[in-house]
Amino acid sequence: MSGAKFTLPLDLVTRTLACVAIRGWGKTVAATVIAEEMCEAGLPWVAIDPVGVWWGLRCNPDGSPGGYPVLVLGGQHGDLPLSKDMGRKVADAILEENISCVLDLKSESKNVVRYFVTEFCDRLMELNPRVPRHIFLEEAPELVPQKPMGEQKRSLAAIDRLIRLGRNQGYGATLISQRYATVNKDVLTQCESLLAGRMIGKTDRIAAEEWIGEVASALFSNRKADKFVENLAGLDSGHGWFLSPQWQNIFVEIQIRRRKTFHPGETRTVGQAPKQVQLSDVREFVERFGKVLQRPHPAAPKNQSRVNLVPEVTEDSMLAVNSQETVLRSQVAELSQRLGSANAVIANLRKQLEPQYRALQALFGDMEKVSGNGSVANRSDWEPWIQKLSGRCGKMIEALLNRGQLTRTQLATITEQSANSGSFATNLARLNTNGLIEKEGDKIRLRQL
Repeated sequence: MSGAKFTLPLDLVTRTLACVAIRGWGKTVAATVIAEEMCEAGLPWVAIDPVGVWWGLRCNPDGSPGGYPVLVLGGQHGDLPLSKDMGRKVADAILEENISCVLDLKSESKNVVRYFVTEFCDRLMELNPRVPRHIFLEEAPELVPQKPMGEQKRSLAAIDRLIRLGRNQGYGATLISQRYATVNKDVLTQCESLLAGRMIGKTDRIAAEEWIGEVASALFSNRKADKFVENLAGLDSGHGWFLSPQWQNIFVEIQIRRRKTFHPGETRTVGQAPKQVQLSDVREFVERFGKVLQRPHPAAPKNQSRVNLVPEVTEDSMLAVNSQETVLRSQVAELSQRLGSANAVIANLRKQLEPQYRALQALFGDMEKVSGNGSVANRSDWEPWIQKLSGRCGKMIEALLNRGQLTRTQLATITEQSANSGSFATNLARLNTNGLIEKEGDKIRLRQL
């Protein structure tokens, strides 16, 4: 770190950020510091908080009333209660009153949290906020898991849409997670920036390295990318890396400032009594917000005691059906014509891509003809190295075991890497440092153990 003050533009309100670090590093502190800065700039936000710690923004650091005028819904310190079916109403009320809000869902089950968040995010995307608004999502893997099941599929779809398309309507978002490996990769890679804190687990460090590897090596020095990987496990709390390859075009070490408000999740010393806290008064917000919540939602039917499920068939209704049928037939004919045009475009693309296809076909065909020692006979000698190095290095050993000798490009292709990337160069260097490979020109093969 250079010691220079690190700041981000207010444009962050409509940008997407992933904050990933091990428990205790200070992810929530980092996110609430961003929220504090937005409060001071007059930019509203929403925190979806299944952890139950964001209410501290309504108190001074010593627990006395202060902080910022933030409405808290749900949880132990809620100004108003929350329920499973309130997601859409809450979205309407938050945008209408234009306030910052904490949605404390700590006391709710995981299924209730996913249902509420799905309805809330879907409704946000149906509305256009008067001013830009940022959404903080704690415990992101619960909502956007790598392998979604059941209700997780709906919450994944809703948040994926918010991350990909929200900026067009004035929304930004921050995903907060303890691990890289458990967050859905399609959603994670849509985040424009990364705030990376301490990460000890090998699987997560490899995932982090692979995620930033090609981006960092393409836009920044390989030394900086290597330094990121080397010190990721040893970062102090509050110290991390900020990577923004497109939006800010920076890759720097930073330190998060202390909060200006109370931190409920701060670790206490054994024997130390908890602080007595009192939230600041936002009675005016509560009264206005409560009135909005009590209104019937536009989607709900008003003054409707029964629904006629079997409408009466009349001459007018039959004429309407015939008219609709005519329109549908016309639309089907138009779609058929478009399909024919699309097939013609596809055929033309196939013709244009034929040379590239033949080139790739030749590349993989040449792999069958590579000269050299052939496959290594005693595979069992290499199993300890495959287990020890694992990841891409292990895959590279297996490829050389099966093929015997490969060019640099062939080895990178088989192991799903870019031959020009910094991560591939790092993996190749690890094999070479351990005396596992030897090179002859552009050819690479395993040494005899």
